[in-house]
Amino acid sequence: MELLGWSLVILAILLLTGLIGPVLGVVLTVAALPFLLVLGAVLLPVMVVLAVVAALLGVLGLLVQWGLPLLLLGLGIWLLVRKPQRRVTA
Repeated sequence: MELLGWSLVILAILLLTGLIGPVLGVVLTVAALPFLLVLGAVLLPVMVVLAVVAALLGVLGLLVQWGLPLLLLGLGIWLLVRKPQRRVTA
């Protein structure tokens, strides 16, 4: 237990002085890679579906932003320039 205590004290001093921080970061990164790979494989289909939904919503937003005003403009011009139709009386 005395060896573990000294090891923890030395590790704490090295962490506080910034000497072992980068090494510990690399060790933790390498240790987390398998977990992140599995998590990425599980979440990939979800992300693909969300990307498709986002693309569809983007196209819908573009249609509402540009298509609707152009449609209303075209309808207004058509109503202004069309000739009135004659009614046929029998």
